[in-house]
Amino acid sequence: MKTEYKFYISTETHVGIGLHRTLASVIRQKGFSRILALLDENIQSIDPVQTLLRDLEVQKAHVTRFLIRGSEEPDYDYLDTVADAVRASSPDLVLAVGGGSTLDLGKAVAVLLTNPGKGLQYRGFDQVKNPGIPLMAIPTTAGTGSEITINAVFTNKAENKKLGINGRYMNATYAVLDPEFTASAPPRVAVSAGIDAMVHTLESFVGTNANPMTRMYARQAFSLLYHNLGAIVDDPSNLEKRLNIQMGAYFAAISLFNSSSGIAGGLSYPLGVYYKVPHGIGGGMFAVPVVDYNVQNGYLEYNELYDLIENADRSLSPAQKCQEFVRLMTAFVRHLSVPQKLSIFGIGPEQKEHVISIMQGLQGAFDQNPVKLRVEEVGKLLDPFF
Repeated sequence: MKTEYKFYISTETHVGIGLHRTLASVIRQKGFSRILALLDENIQSIDPVQTLLRDLEVQKAHVTRFLIRGSEEPDYDYLDTVADAVRASSPDLVLAVGGGSTLDLGKAVAVLLTNPGKGLQYRGFDQVKNPGIPLMAIPTTAGTGSEITINAVFTNKAENKKLGINGRYMNATYAVLDPEFTASAPPRVAVSAGIDAMVHTLESFVGTNANPMTRMYARQAFSLLYHNLGAIVDDPSNLEKRLNIQMGAYFAAISLFNSSSGIAGGLSYPLGVYYKVPHGIGGGMFAVPVVDYNVQNGYLEYNELYDLIENADRSLSPAQKCQEFVRLMTAFVRHLSVPQKLSIFGIGPEQKEHVISIMQGLQGAFDQNPVKLRVEEVGKLLDPFF
């Protein structure tokens, strides 16, 4: 774990159940009057969104609405299309409401409104030269943490690869965590998002760039997610638990972008590009096998996360705690119905060699794992899923 490091958070965050009822006044008090509302098409009619838009009109704000397609993850061509379509609205605030992809689009559109050219030319890290239009990000799923990260991920269709616009100026100016925005998310969407947050937690806690501050956030994220994510299937109307899940995803994202991701999250990207596997589910499938691989190869620091679990047996040795952690996490993902086979996405044994081949550019993600594993050996992790 690193002992010399930097740490970054630069987003004003508003947290609470029912915040949408007073949000228009907050926006007006901050001096914004020309609002570009980028809305996931799947959530445009939910009550919190309608209440917010109606209240903005009462506040005499000029609101330009643009519906973001919610059926697939965005690519750079679509980013440019959206940016070109909304430039004439000349907003002083971009309001992005939706899942992680919509928030990523909001962050990227905000910087494209003040930086010339196409989105693809800003791919990579710290390529954006000018601050974007102020952005308020309101997640309707609890998972990616895009409302707090400094990343916006898009697919380059010409290369069939995902690589985001990252770093300077890519954070939201404001974030709003109100679980009433997440209450209407379908269970499969909520599970995909929530397990994505758990992947962020596990990977950022053990990653090679972890530091004391990121581990502090990861520990808090793990406790919140482990003890509340089950409510998605067991108690979906519980807003307190939904807020805990939001906070867990938020803390996990802070840990992730200030430390490092890892193998499970990395494997999900090519599966998404080539086989349309949802990002959260893709990472969630491989998260526990990666933990198990690390434990079997002598990595024992998961014992700190085990100790956070209610009724954990703290008398166990670190090795025993890690074995028990693997068992409990296996039960955890199964309770959430995370798939155990790739065949559910139409990926059979005949595609195995292709799947292995599309993973070969991921050595950077593999290098962030605390136990060495060459990407050429990815079959060790993939075999059980065929």
